Amino acid sequence: MGCSATKCCATKCCCGETVVDKSSCGETLVFADKNYDFRIPALLYVKEWNTFLAFAEKRTSTNDADATYLVMRKGTWQPDCSLQWFPRVDLMKATILGYRTMNPCPVFERNSKTLFLFFICIEGNTLEWNLRPGQTRLCYVTSTDCGETWSDLTDLTSSVMDSSFTNYQTFAVGPGHGIQLSSGQLLVPAYVKKVKSGESVKTHSLVLRREDQHTWKAGQPITLESGECQLAEVSDGEGSTQVFLNARSTGAPEPRVEALSDDGGASFTLLNQLTLEERPHGCQGSVLGFPASDIPAGGGGSSETALLFSHPTATTKGKDWDRLDLGVYLRKSLQDDNPWGKPHIIHEGASGYSDLTCCEEEGHFGCLMECGHGERLQIVFKEINHSDVDRGEAV
Repeated sequence: MGCSATKCCATKCCCGETVVDKSSCGETLVFADKNYDFRIPALLYVKEWNTFLAFAEKRTSTNDADATYLVMRKGTWQPDCSLQWFPRVDLMKATILGYRTMNPCPVFERNSKTLFLFFICIEGNTLEWNLRPGQTRLCYVTSTDCGETWSDLTDLTSSVMDSSFTNYQTFAVGPGHGIQLSSGQLLVPAYVKKVKSGESVKTHSLVLRREDQHTWKAGQPITLESGECQLAEVSDGEGSTQVFLNARSTGAPEPRVEALSDDGGASFTLLNQLTLEERPHGCQGSVLGFPASDIPAGGGGSSETALLFSHPTATTKGKDWDRLDLGVYLRKSLQDDNPWGKPHIIHEGASGYSDLTCCEEEGHFGCLMECGHGERLQIVFKEINHSDVDRGEAV
């Protein structure tokens, strides 16, 4: 069951620290520890299990090179409409000795009720821009019992990064969630960094597609330089579906990259009108499609699918941290004359990466997001609804 507001009480988190009561802002602290930083959230609500599955990277500092392994927490609705989060679990099945695990990207396969958790393993503490081919491994583990147990690690690197990907420096998945299309096909958002013109490195978004039970292939990279991305299936109400992609750009003044695929993510065409602002140095954002049955049509028409997008909305000049005031935007349809409305601010102050998921109750959504600066980075959960986003109300 769901409810319109998340209850949040002072309690003990999994590391034994007292969690600050944040009921006034409706936030629940999910990942926090006085000895570690947590970054790169990923979130799914699996209705078959009536459970939120939250993932993140556990780090000894905020630096990418200091990532260690992935962690998970599960949350379930209680009879009093509160959301109970269970203790944090270290995902040691998702590790390779001598490598750090990064970029959690879960996707749920409905027919077999199998949870796939994709991630990358990077050798040692080499920073991303210094990586050589072979130092990054593309992997996944699976669970059929709501994350209680996990399969052994599967390494897809050689089969996905085949001869069609020459001169690549590194690659990654997500971060955030993947999707299952109405056709049953699984898609995982990804990007690849390729070396061009000798030393120039360019980043391009693409999609990993499951060809059969054991085979995954990479689609064609987006032509425009782009990075971390997420996906949503959209329907025009006339029997036609497409895959929508929203990706991080190289940074302001360039807008975020948006594109559509008519072939299940194998290739994409850029949208003509790109209106979403990017942060000065770029930032990951999350996109989510949901039924638009109870949303008034926009000026250019309506469809069966509306979209939400979460991203920092503000920046402070002269400060190291240029990601502030996490907001959620609503797009009523791809045909709307006013593509994205004003953001609904759900977290004021320092923020960062985020991930959106649908809740059990229609019109309600969960957002898992980074927050905090100048102290250990934490990750919080907040429930929102589309009517608040449509009004552009602040937290």
